[in-house]
Amino acid sequence: MVEMKEKETEYPVSQPLFEKEIEKIIYEYEKELRFLVFRYVRDWISVDDIMQEVYLKVFLKMDSFENRSTLKSWLYSITRNQCFDFLRSKTIKSTLLMENLEELKVTNINSAEFEAFKKLEKERLYVTINSLPIQYRQPLILHYFNYFTYKEISELLNKEISFIKNNIFRGRRLLKEKYSVDQDI
Repeated sequence: MVEMKEKETEYPVSQPLFEKEIEKIIYEYEKELRFLVFRYVRDWISVDDIMQEVYLKVFLKMDSFENRSTLKSWLYSITRNQCFDFLRSKTIKSTLLMENLEELKVTNINSAEFEAFKKLEKERLYVTINSLPIQYRQPLILHYFNYFTYKEISELLNKEISFIKNNIFRGRRLLKEKYSVDQDI
């Protein structure tokens, strides 16, 4: 009985053993996990947000870890899935798409009419891209707006590189056709 009391006094009541274990895990794997997240999202600000979600999931699901895999692979799995969720989210796609559209090269006039025209062109391009089937839209956005390589897209979507290259090629062709048809109207 005395031994139990000694063990209980090792950790303050405000911070149980479970929380100490979580802190140790975070401390040990944080750097690796942050770089993993950065490889997927390419934005350090987003890395912080995603890592907060990862820590929350680890905290909530730690008791369900069954040692069927290593702790490191379990953490990598949670982190990778959180990155996928982040990249799939509609708000981030539309935000990144609108922020990263290349400037249209029409003229170099800074008039109100030119700015309005440029905004309309961006919106039309955005609508046209969003009208593409997801199998073409997703690789196009990842490649041209998030600057992912074919290999990274292949890993992210769990598809062969040849499949990704083919869908990007077909997506560009379909985008060009749709964009020129919309322009003719």
